Parts: sequence; C-alpha cells; structure tokens
Amino acid sequence: MSVRRELASGVFYTSIAKYAGIVVTLVVTGILSRLFTPEQFGVVNIATVIIAFFAIFSDLGIGPAVIQHRNLSRSDLGGIFSLTLWSAAVIALLFFAASGLIASFYDDSTQLRGICRILALNLFFATANIVPNALVMRDKRFRFAAVRSLAVQVVGGAAGIAAAYAGAGIYALTINPVFSSAMLFAINYREYPLRIGLRLSRGAIRKVFSFSAYQFSFQLLNFFSRNLDKLLMGRCMSLQDLGYYDKSYRLMMMPLQNIAFVVSPVMHPVFAQMQGDLKKLGEAYLKVIRLLAFIGLPLSAVLWFTAEELVLIVFGNQWMPSVAAFRILALSVGI
Repeated sequence: MSVRRELASGVFYTSIAKYAGIVVTLVVTGILSRLFTPEQFGVVNIATVIIAFFAIFSDLGIGPAVIQHRNLSRSDLGGIFSLTLWSAAVIALLFFAASGLIASFYDDSTQLRGICRILALNLFFATANIVPNALVMRDKRFRFAAVRSLAVQVVGGAAGIAAAYAGAGIYALTINPVFSSAMLFAINYREYPLRIGLRLSRGAIRKVFSFSAYQFSFQLLNFFSRNLDKLLMGRCMSLQDLGYYDKSYRLMMMPLQNIAFVVSPVMHPVFAQMQGDLKKLGEAYLKVIRLLAFIGLPLSAVLWFTAEELVLIVFGNQWMPSVAAFRILALSVGI
C-alpha cells in the first residue's frame, strides 16, 4: 500500500473514532458539568496535571521509540515491556505516597489526597500500556485502535456518570480515567501478550535509548509549556478560577484533539518507513502541515465569535465566566 493510501486509511479510521468520541465527550462532560461545581473540577484538574508530570518519568519516550525501531525482537519487546511495568509500579506508589504532600501544598487535606490515591491506578495502567499500545500503532492497526478507543470512551464515560448519580461525589470524576486506562491495557495486552521478566534487558533498552532520550526531553519541555499555568493558578488563585480556566482550556483542545491529533498518531508509523529518504519525508510532512493550517486558522476565528454559545451549550450557564479565557485560547488553535 502506498504512503498516501496508508495515511488516508489511518486518518479515516482515526477520525471516525475521534469525531464519534466528540459526541461521547460532549455528552459526558455536559452531564458532569451540571452535577459538579467549578471548584470540584479544579481539585481533580490539579491531580491530573501532577499525574501527567509523573507519567513523563515512567514513559521516557519508549512508546515512539518502539514504533520507530521496527526490528525489535520478541525478546527485546518483552524486556522493554518489563521495564515499563516495573517503573509503572514504582511511579504509581510514589504518587500515592506523595498525595498528602500534594494536598497540603494546595491547602486541601482531604479531597485532593483521596483523588490522588485513586488516580495512582490510572498512572499505573497508562504506563503499563505504553508498549502494547505502541505495537498496535507500529503494526498500523488503525481500524482496531479506532474501535477500541471509542468503546472505551463510551464505557468509561457511562461508568463515571453512573457513579455520579449513585452518590460517589467528587470521586466520580476519577472513575472515567481509571476505568478507561485499565480497559485499554487489558485490550491491548490481550492482542500483544508480552513476557514479563524480573530482570531488565539492558540490551533491549540500549537499542531504543538513543531515540527515546530525545522523546523524553521533548515531553518534559512540552509538559511545562502546557501545564505550568494550571500549576501556578492552583497555588496562587482559587480552585474555582482554576475550574473555569480548565473548562475553557479543555473546550479549546477539543478541535485540536479531533483535527491535528487525528493525523499525528497515523503520521509516525507511516513516516517511520521513510526515515531513510529525508526528501520524501519532508515533502509528505509539509503537505500535512498545509492541510492543518487550511483547517485550523479559519477555525480560530469561528471559535472566537461563537465562544458564548459553545460554553452555554456544552457546559451550562454556571460556566459562563470561562468565555473570556476561551476566546483568548481559541486564537492558538490555528497555530
């Protein structure tokens, strides 16, 4: 299959899952936004941002490295998987142990601590899923990945809503991420049951280190560029303000996640085949950039002028203070 057809096929299946996922996300978010206050969302947002920081050190750029190195043996993959599994356990335990310190830093000794401890499970399963998920993408099983992701979104979202109506309180907001990460790991590991070793394979790790080290450096910088604002707001401003800001940020990210992020998961597995032909790779990359700019720049203007209507329809009247921040953030969508 040609590169163009592989890209088109991958984008087709990924976009179906993403755009169907928009409906699921909007429904789930709309329901939960009417059941919980901005302050409660702010508490959960602090926990998820800090989890993302811990996840960088458990990931180490291994997922993209597995996609890039197509000659890894079954033994190599088992060794790398064992590394991610044991690091997942260590990082999750550290996050669990640090929950008290995190809560005290943000002057919240009960809810935030409990949420952090529950979300430690999400951190474990998300890290353990790195290698199985990378193998799904490396083998360009885009249709399988699309169906899997949509199914997990529906089941996880329904579980979160059910927990909220069952009286789980703010902890219902943790059900979806924990349940979804556990389901993704179970499905992917069933497709790629890798051997778990007690000893780490240094040879396998050396094979991917030269690539994963740069990925890790990028992820570390990218984390602070995307999350430093939330960390500072959670410390210096009220959790209610953080809740409003987070809602505007998430609404701004929806078109990014469902346009640019439809293309990017497909690009790496397909472009990895061109790594020996830089001219061909550059031409293909510029075509994708032109397409995204053609869609994204006009979209920024649309989001700016429809900000009030979008916030009102998706989140409800209590979230209208998010409109001003959303308008400013919408300017970044095209870029």
